[in-house]
Formats: sequence, C-alpha cells, structure tokens
Amino acid sequence: MPPKKTAPKAERPTVKAERKLPERASLTLGSRARNPKTSEIVARDLAAQIADAAMEEGTMLPTERVMAESLGVGRTTMREALRLLETRGVLTIRSGPGGGPVVRRPRPSDLTEALTLILQFESATFKEVMDARLWLEPTVARSAAAGISEEAIDALQELNDTMRQSAGDEDVMSASNRRFHSIIAEESGSVVLRIFSETILTIGDGRSVGIGYPRKQILAIADSHQLVIDALRAHDADKAELAMREHLVEANTYWHRRFADVISRPVRWIQ
Repeated sequence: MPPKKTAPKAERPTVKAERKLPERASLTLGSRARNPKTSEIVARDLAAQIADAAMEEGTMLPTERVMAESLGVGRTTMREALRLLETRGVLTIRSGPGGGPVVRRPRPSDLTEALTLILQFESATFKEVMDARLWLEPTVARSAAAGISEEAIDALQELNDTMRQSAGDEDVMSASNRRFHSIIAEESGSVVLRIFSETILTIGDGRSVGIGYPRKQILAIADSHQLVIDALRAHDADKAELAMREHLVEANTYWHRRFADVISRPVRWIQ
C-alpha cells in the first residue's frame, strides 16, 4: 500500500518590522499670512501720500466723507483708516465745525509708548534700559563729534551751566539733562540713532520711578557732562565716546548703589 501523502505545511508569512515614519508637522489655515483689511490699506496709502508730499504739521485734510467718496470706500472703512492713523500719530481728529483730520508728524515719544508696553510685557527692567543706553549713547556721541555745530556746543554748555547753577532743583536738572542728551543725538547725523536714543532716554527717565539726585550728585553729573562737551568741541570722536561711556557708567553705579530695588523692577507704562 503506497504511503499516504501529507499536504505540505503552509508557510508562515514573514512579518517585517514596521518602519516608523517621521512625525509630520500639523498645519492649519490660521498659519497663513493674514490679508490686510481695506482700512489698513487705505491708512498705509494715506500715510505714504502725506510723507511723500512732505505735508506740514497742521495741514487740514479733506473730510471723512469727501475722502471716502474720492477713494471709493465706505464711510466705516474710511473712519477706521483715520482712527488707525491717529493711533500711529500721523493725524489728529478735530471735532466740531471746521474740524476733521489734521496732519501730525510722528514723534519719538510715540515710539516710546509702544516700546514701553513691549518692554513691560517682556518684563524688561530699568537696569536693562540703562544697559541699552550704555551701549547706544557712546556711539551717538562719537557720531556727533565729527560735525557738531558751534550752536549746538553753545547750547550744551548753557544747559550744563544751568544744571550746575541750579544744583538741588531736580526739575531743572531733569529737563536740562534730557535736553543735553537729545541735542547730542540730534547732532549725530543719523535719524535712526536720534530716534532710538531719545526713545531709550525717555523710557529710562529715573524720575518716573522715584530716582532722585542730591546736589552733590548733580554737580558730579555736570562735571561728567563737561568732559563730553570738551571732547565734542575738539571734534575728538574717541574722547567723546569715552567721556559719554564713563558718564553713563557713573550714573549706572549710582543707580545700583542707591536704587537697586527700583532698577530691578519691570518697566511700566506710565502716562
């Protein structure tokens, strides 16, 4: 009897190791760039026209209704555009008969408020603002040394003499000090350096947080200012930069010694 044939064993399927695919980043429609609103486009066009035409501050613009009709947009869109320009310091809106949009020139103080809010939300301290001044203002003084005018030198000297003669009057000291640094920034020859220097100076005004200067300290500041003036009068860029840096280092040291708790606080938006 022939041997019974057995069915061949079914081969077991070979299981291959599952290859792990790399994770993919998720995308949403919200990641696309937002298209600007019509009011924003209108505001940008108006700002460009005002700047390109070098319109003087105080120039009266057409009324909201007239501009809306001439630009072919709705009154609501036009109103939003004008309000946006007002918040940016490009316009003021006068109310009443004969009122309407009036050209205004944006100022460093407008940037000050916006930057102060950013610094507040970033928890930046007054110490960090002073550090920024220490990096920026010596460069400003160096830039000013080359072409500073005699009129500016005379103005700096007058301010410093006033500060020295009125030592003990913190109002005079504060006003004179800020104007002193502003003039140097104006003479730097760089609009960017001027604007940022004045903005940082305004934010870092210690009086807003209670930092004061006794007579002795005011006289020391006047001495430091005099070294800066002498270097600028000689048009010596190296000495002007060094004198400004040493002046700010001395101020920084004074702040740390007398007001360490104050300068460690976050910057606050104060109007």
